[in-house]
Amino acid sequence: MNPVSQAESITLHNRKPLAPPFHRHIAKSKLIDTTCRVGDSVLIYDIVATEPDGVVRVTRATRFQFE
Repeated sequence: MNPVSQAESITLHNRKPLAPPFHRHIAKSKLIDTTCRVGDSVLIYDIVATEPDGVVRVTRATRFQFE
């Protein structure tokens, strides 16, 4: 079994463009200290990219990008 890498960055796509911007903060706090992969969802966001690829552990050092 491969160990889970720490995420350097995660890109999230907003499914509801009219949602208030504070949802970004909520999504970040829900992802911290969890594992995720492309295709997972949190709140109104879909995870569309991770660096490195595959299953990653989100830490406080992870950069979040929203599109």
